[in-house]
Amino acid sequence: MVTNYKNIKLDPRVQIVMHMDGWGDPILKKDSYKAYIQKEPVQYTGFKLFYEYDNRPAPHHIMTPTEVLALTPKPMYIQYQ
Repeated sequence: MVTNYKNIKLDPRVQIVMHMDGWGDPILKKDSYKAYIQKEPVQYTGFKLFYEYDNRPAPHHIMTPTEVLALTPKPMYIQYQ
C-alpha cells in the first residue's frame, strides 16, 4: 500500500513504523512479512492480527505471541483488531 517507499526521508522528529497488514493463513502472513519487511529494512516494524478473520477458514488460527515474536526482524509494534 505504500508507494514511493524509497522516497521516504527519515526525520529525527518522526518515527516511522512499517505496519504489515493482511489477514488469513499464518503461512501467507509470514511470507508477506518476509517479502515486504525483512527484504526492505525499515526503521520500526509492525504486525497486525485480526481476531475475526485470521482464524477462518479452519484450521487457520490467530498467530500466537510466540509465533509473531519469532519473525525476523521482531515486530516492535503488534496490533490486534
